[in-house]
Amino acid sequence: MGEADDDMPSLSCTPSERARKAHSRVLQSLQEPGAQRHLAAAMGVSEATISRVKTEKLEDAMALLYQLGFKVVPVERVCVDLQMYEAMTRIATRAMADAETARRLVWGDE
Repeated sequence: MGEADDDMPSLSCTPSERARKAHSRVLQSLQEPGAQRHLAAAMGVSEATISRVKTEKLEDAMALLYQLGFKVVPVERVCVDLQMYEAMTRIATRAMADAETARRLVWGDE
C-alpha cells in the first residue's frame, strides 16, 4: 500500500505501533540534507543537541504523544474530525455509486 495508507487511522494499530511509525517518519525527515542544521538554527541549539534529542528523547516523546491520543502529521496535511471524515466518505461513496449523480459530479472534457 502507499504512503497515504500509512497515515490513515487503523483500529488494529495500537498507540505504540502508531508512535513507532511516526518516529520512523520523523527520523526519515531528519535524514534530509541540512535538516538537522536548519532545525538546530531554528531552535537556537547546537546540532549535537538535536542529535542527542533524536537519539535519546524523540522515541519517548512520540510514545507519550500517541498514548495521549495525539498524532504527528506533516504541516501540509489537513486534519479533520474522524466522524466528519467518515460521514463525508460515506456520502461521497454513495453519490459516486449512483451513475446519474456521478455524471453530474464529474466535470471533464464534455
